[in-house]
Amino acid sequence: MDTDGSYRGVTKKFLIEPKTIDDPIVKNGLVAVSILNNSEPYFLVGGVATQSYLPSSCRRDTADIDLCLLRPLSFPEFREMVVPLEEFLHDLGYTTEIKKGSRACTLTYTSLEQGSVSIEAPRRNYNNIGRNMKRLEREYENSRKKIVEGKDVSIKVSSPEDIAIPKLVRSINAIGRYPYLQGYIPSTIEVLNERIIERRLSRINQMRREAMTNPGDSEIAERLRFKSDLFDIRILGELTGFNESYWCEAETDWDTLREHSDLRNVILNSVTPDLSCHKC
Repeated sequence: MDTDGSYRGVTKKFLIEPKTIDDPIVKNGLVAVSILNNSEPYFLVGGVATQSYLPSSCRRDTADIDLCLLRPLSFPEFREMVVPLEEFLHDLGYTTEIKKGSRACTLTYTSLEQGSVSIEAPRRNYNNIGRNMKRLEREYENSRKKIVEGKDVSIKVSSPEDIAIPKLVRSINAIGRYPYLQGYIPSTIEVLNERIIERRLSRINQMRREAMTNPGDSEIAERLRFKSDLFDIRILGELTGFNESYWCEAETDWDTLREHSDLRNVILNSVTPDLSCHKC
């Protein structure tokens, strides 16, 4: 994730069949990540982090495991860091590939039976990490230890607030690029139940299939991310809950939320009915 809450090069994600942390291949990747526990100040963000707080019936498919580190990271440093992860995954029979992207480094591991999953970390130089260190340190300090289901290991995962707020930022930025997306903000608060959650996930999955069929269509990708982000914020708030005091503290590190406070309030009122942070 970029510092402004947006992603670059997302269309490549649509070339991988999405999965949840219920899938063995994702669990194996999380066990690999746990190898970093004693050597790297990391925590998980993004889709897998979101899923870790939710029951299986509410987990939205994703294509990668997103890492955030509290240090500069170059491509050579990434290659060195993931050597033990590669060795572990090779022992399980996966093939691996490491790539340098425009903003991130990726270790993709694959098997014929299970498909592929990517472990991704943003490339950051000293200037970038310096500008964002205060926020990153706060997020790291408030991250939580999660046990990988069915495995005897734990991983560090971003707090619900630090998952939701970047999604809120990204939603505001997306509306700036595609104003029509504001029409997808719910006009009324729908009481969530099992049937409604299943219906929303089904719609998101259908949209993802459309994006996978048209991986070069940026508007489809933006629409999918926007609706997915709104779902994630709502479901986290509903099932996990947000600490309002910490939410208000965390918000102050994001310029977008101050510059677009009215839009921020519109989104918060639509997806976090029990959260009064739009009054902070």
